[in-house]
Amino acid sequence: MLAELAIANAAFAVLKESFQMGKDIVDCSEHLGIWSEKSREITAQAKGKRGGGTESDLELFMAAEKVKNQREELEYMMRSTRLNMWQEFISFEAEQAKARRKQHEKEERERVKRTEFVMTCFAWFVAFLILAGSLFGGLKLIIGMK
Repeated sequence: MLAELAIANAAFAVLKESFQMGKDIVDCSEHLGIWSEKSREITAQAKGKRGGGTESDLELFMAAEKVKNQREELEYMMRSTRLNMWQEFISFEAEQAKARRKQHEKEERERVKRTEFVMTCFAWFVAFLILAGSLFGGLKLIIGMK
């Protein structure tokens, strides 16, 4: 989790510095994407306590608070750049979350389908082996009876 926080902090520092130097926040979309991804991971770890096991509750909470404060600063930067930019960002972020969720569900369905296919193939193979063994065993019995 410390790595995610360091990456998020570095990306946000670039965003903030660029904005202070007069650049438009749109020009920093790469760093905004990095910050968004890492902040989402940190928030998910803090909510679900799914850290690597070495983080304490306090560390997770402080990391989540840091991301929350950075998000508020980002909101201020976006609002001062363009009138509806923050609202557009929020709606875009929601659409992307929905798309990621659908992609995850699709991958999960494909994984289940693939597992079922492998299990079916294995079951047919075992059935074939049992049938073949029965036939050969029966043949041996018939030949041995004569």
